[in-house]
Amino acid sequence: MATGTMRSAVQRLFWGGLAGKLLGLVREVLLAAAYGTGAPAVAARVAQTATLVPVDLVTADALSAGFLPVHAGLRRHDPARAAALFHALRAVLLVLALAVTAALLLLAGRVVDLLAPGLDAGTAATAATFLRVMALGLPSYLQFALLSYLEASHGSFRLSSARPTAQNTGMVTGLLVAWWLSAPVALAWGFPAAYVALHAWAHLSLRRRGVLPPPRWERSAARDALAQLWRRVRPLLLLPLVLQSSVVAERVVASLLGDGVVAAVDYARFVATTGVSLLAVPLGLAGLAVLPELSAPDARERLERLVPAVLVVVAPLSALLAVEAGGVVQVLYGRGAFDAAAVAASAQVLTGFAVGFWAQALSYVLVKALNARDRNRAAVTALVAGLALTLVVDLTLPAVLGPVALGLAVSAGAVVTTALAARSLGLGPVLVRSAARCAPGALLAALAAALAGAAVPGAWAGLVLGSAAALAVWCAHVACVPALRRAVVGVLRSSRP
Repeated sequence: MATGTMRSAVQRLFWGGLAGKLLGLVREVLLAAAYGTGAPAVAARVAQTATLVPVDLVTADALSAGFLPVHAGLRRHDPARAAALFHALRAVLLVLALAVTAALLLLAGRVVDLLAPGLDAGTAATAATFLRVMALGLPSYLQFALLSYLEASHGSFRLSSARPTAQNTGMVTGLLVAWWLSAPVALAWGFPAAYVALHAWAHLSLRRRGVLPPPRWERSAARDALAQLWRRVRPLLLLPLVLQSSVVAERVVASLLGDGVVAAVDYARFVATTGVSLLAVPLGLAGLAVLPELSAPDARERLERLVPAVLVVVAPLSALLAVEAGGVVQVLYGRGAFDAAAVAASAQVLTGFAVGFWAQALSYVLVKALNARDRNRAAVTALVAGLALTLVVDLTLPAVLGPVALGLAVSAGAVVTTALAARSLGLGPVLVRSAARCAPGALLAALAAALAGAAVPGAWAGLVLGSAAALAVWCAHVACVPALRRAVVGVLRSSRP
């Protein structure tokens, strides 16, 4: 993929992610106003986690770090085997989805009790009802994911960029119906409705463009291709287990801290992950298709320019979020059913996320770079180490620190993953130097935001003034550090058509 094509892919994913995030913001604001951290909001969070954990446990890395690079390579050298791989994996995913859906329909109550043992009886019953509805979307969820990676292996990212917008459109529609009819279960129907529509559209779109392989394929070719895929993903098998264990542990601990904390974690996570979704995900996905084609020196040179560029953007945001978490939560969610207790809980969690926001963004890019260079063992090592620390913090510190520890757990894990991934890529010195250059300016920006925000009354005024002060300080810092100035210039040049 040429540089221009990579830029086009990143831009498409960025704008698609931005549209999805804007709709996601609408969803979160409406959900906060309608239900706050009450039973329907908590039930929706628990049910979505219970729906996705079983399938993501098996498929997440098998598609992004396995199917995508394997299919892209086979398509160029052995199209028949590439087609056989797609159809065989499609059948496997369908069987898996149907099995998981049936299990969730039958065992919804028990699954909710395991995932969120601290919920009261009414909230748990609502979550079980939501889970049965959301489980109906699993077959289309997995089929759409496979089709989007099939398209990505052909150098197009239309489906991937449309996914956040379509998913949030379904969820917002379900929320509006639930609010209008006073029927909270309509919240859950937004998930399967969105993915059934996405699946149908993706299938028709790829068939019309000639991307969908013909249905005829040889069993022997499929077996060979699946064996190649298995060799690629085998080093990654430990990762989904640790990741989903961390997700489950977070839900369990949050429910034990109180029903409202379960929803508060996701309100805070939406804010904290916006930068990752808009910046790191496009760069990471596009890199999977670009970096394998580069020589080792060229790939390293590109990554050496990327690390300081990402830090220049995310370091000040991390500092600003840490000191303005309360103002951000109040401005975004503080209305309707989202009361002072909900604001306080969400702000605590967001503060914990914000401390390592920079590492969350950078770790995603670096891990995807390792995947692209076929260094999956190093990627798994970095991720498992980070997730293990996240799990330890989740299980030990919340009893002492409260909800903020749930955010700190993610931040601590991200820092470890970033450090190990950078070391594996030979970027350790670059990361240390870049972080050292950014840290003083980020701390000064945080101090300026805190002082300016406290000087005026009101959440809106404090957030605006604090952000302006932080931006001014950060720009002055970048202007005074030549290496950071060069990083900014590089970003601006790469964004030109």
